[in-house]
Amino acid sequence: MQVLKSLFHMFGGLILYWVAFFTFGVKAAIAAALVFIVIEGSWRLVTRRPFPPLWLVVNSVAVIFGVVDLRAATPFMIRYESSITNLLFAAIFAAGAVGSEPLIMKFARQGGRLDEEELQSPELIRFFRFFTLAWATFYVFRSMAFLWIMSSYPLTEGLIIRKIVSLVSFGVMILISLQGERVFRMCQAAGFLQSKGA
Repeated sequence: MQVLKSLFHMFGGLILYWVAFFTFGVKAAIAAALVFIVIEGSWRLVTRRPFPPLWLVVNSVAVIFGVVDLRAATPFMIRYESSITNLLFAAIFAAGAVGSEPLIMKFARQGGRLDEEELQSPELIRFFRFFTLAWATFYVFRSMAFLWIMSSYPLTEGLIIRKIVSLVSFGVMILISLQGERVFRMCQAAGFLQSKGA
């Protein structure tokens, strides 16, 4: 439950944007994303919580692309916005894999699922780095798939197919992430997490 709550805090603007878009249209989608950003942003300010770069990108993209489509005579960004967004996510996760604390490790710390002593383990840090890169690769392939879908099918049909692929693929990655401890043990047993000098 804590994981789902953290995901909504991070991706809530984008989730509400798409729900409102398919239900009420682009104007309602922009409004929903803006309302979320105002409420979530106010909550972060009041509770003195940080604004992660991923949060800023996710929620800004929902509004920017919506405004572009709203002002265009014929909406065109809707065909490519998911591909662009996924590439941005891929860049964020790839950049988040470097440094002393990989991005997925930050999520784990915020979720409170691991204590500080566990988070100092070199093998665990390497695992989080690998897992962060796995998410970056996932977003690259998903961006390519979305671009092919939206270029190969009529708009309405393409949107439906893209949404199905989006939900299924993201659901699979979330399920794998929820089994992080089991995946870690498997990687550990296979020797993937040993340092080069070991």
